[in-house]
Amino acid sequence: MSTTIAKTKSTNNLIQVRVPADLKERVGKLFESLGTNTSDVIRLMLLRADETKSIPFPIRSGAYPISSNERIREVVATFALEGMELSEQNIKDLRDLELAKTSPEEVRNRILKEIKEKGK
Repeated sequence: MSTTIAKTKSTNNLIQVRVPADLKERVGKLFESLGTNTSDVIRLMLLRADETKSIPFPIRSGAYPISSNERIREVVATFALEGMELSEQNIKDLRDLELAKTSPEEVRNRILKEIKEKGK
């Protein structure tokens, strides 16, 4: 990225954003693993928006042509085709994933663990 920071005499202003605590923690860990932090990523996003005079990433309205429930039913059906039935807890996990209450990796690991335990 070729963003340059203009040095001015203006003071830095505080921007506050409210997000769920678990989201803040997850992205904080992600950004740390990438050698940065949430504040720097937000600052870079603002600089890029100023530079490009646009939102610096794609924004889609109705990104999914089907509803959350339809997506979950598709996952359940896909697992069933493979002979792997999902439990009510698995389906709850998928709903939590849709609501960003958990990560895809956590859901995947719980579902696979349960399937392996059933196979024993």
